[in-house]
Amino acid sequence: MAIEGVDVYAGKGAVDWRRVANAGKEFAFIRGAYGDRADGMVARNFAGAKDAGLLCGIYHFYRATRDPEAQAGLMVEVLRNLGCGAGDLPPVIDVEDNPAYDGPWDPSANETYIAGVRHWIARLQDATGRTPILYLRAQFWHRIGKPEGFGDHPLWVAHYGVLSPSLPSGWSDYAFWQYADDGLVAGVPGRCDLDRFNGDIDALQALL
Repeated sequence: MAIEGVDVYAGKGAVDWRRVANAGKEFAFIRGAYGDRADGMVARNFAGAKDAGLLCGIYHFYRATRDPEAQAGLMVEVLRNLGCGAGDLPPVIDVEDNPAYDGPWDPSANETYIAGVRHWIARLQDATGRTPILYLRAQFWHRIGKPEGFGDHPLWVAHYGVLSPSLPSGWSDYAFWQYADDGLVAGVPGRCDLDRFNGDIDALQALL
């Protein structure tokens, strides 16, 4: 049986994590930061999900228009304040464009953006001793030039409405798949993202 999860951010409102667990979800990715701002619901969501027995990971929506060091430093601070570490999923960097708030993607920003992502990863690895997960869409990864040297990171790939996700260059498999952004899960207000782990419970536990 597939191991199912959800991912949420402050904009979803108050989540009833007990109902989420009772609906069969076993893990949750919770937004910890958006650019250089901490997510206002991260502490509540992290505590609630863990209390309900879900395995938890914290993700950072990395923004091309914000200072890389400020963003990396913020994520380190968020994780420390939460006490997120052993027993939790590795930290995640969300690598995607953000046209609604940062404007259309400018290909001339590719090199600077990729350098910022590398800086974030190095900073988080140094602070946590863990290999971060990368969240991305194959289409965007290809748009920024198919950068090399990231394939040793666990991949959380987003691709909806397909039987299996398209993988970005550099990976032959994925760890997590965000397979829908319009799911209905008891305990989560409105529509939400749905995720699936690519493996059994022992493989998931090995990431903790």
